[in-house]
Amino acid sequence: MRWLTALAGVLLAFQAQGQQPVAWINELHYDNDGADVNEFVEVAVHESITDLSALRLSLYNGNGGGVYESHRLSTFTAGEQGGAYRLYSKLIPGIQNGAPDGLSLDFGGALVSFLSYEGSITATGGPALGLTSSDIGLAEPLAGAAALGLVGAGESGEDFSWAALSFATPGALNVGQTIFAVPEPSPAALAVFGAGLLGGWWRLRKKNFPQRRRGAEVEEGS
Repeated sequence: MRWLTALAGVLLAFQAQGQQPVAWINELHYDNDGADVNEFVEVAVHESITDLSALRLSLYNGNGGGVYESHRLSTFTAGEQGGAYRLYSKLIPGIQNGAPDGLSLDFGGALVSFLSYEGSITATGGPALGLTSSDIGLAEPLAGAAALGLVGAGESGEDFSWAALSFATPGALNVGQTIFAVPEPSPAALAVFGAGLLGGWWRLRKKNFPQRRRGAEVEEGS
């Protein structure tokens, strides 16, 4: 049925417009000037995600491109909320110091992001197998910096940029970061959309199905 196919396409397009990333890597500390202490990773997770064990952080060794450690988000500590996202952090001793190294985030095996520091990595295993990382363009240690994190204002990870942070804030928004709440569609907007969708469905139905009048088959437009 062509009208059903068209209707499904409209619904999928509307749904896609409201999609947001399930999660992103928001802050990182992996190297001190001297002995490494308080190494951690922070992840922002969309409030719709209820099974944190489906999200996995994998640490990548730039020497060979393999995974050397993995952590389920269910083992992270919940922090504050920003917009539609809650921040989760975990102290991870022994995060490798780069040149390069990296980390990926996947959701049920589907890759969400693959980042690296001090260069790029081509993964030879794990959820990012065969892919090349995105270098965040910063490295530790940096004078006056306590961590690397995303700053700026927006609704999702792609709206921010990586920067050196004067203060590490695991479990809290980074200094200079604002995550906006995405407004819910108003009842009036939903009503207008529903009316338009119903009208489109009726036009498609009339176009693709002949009408019968008094035993005679009458095509629309005849």
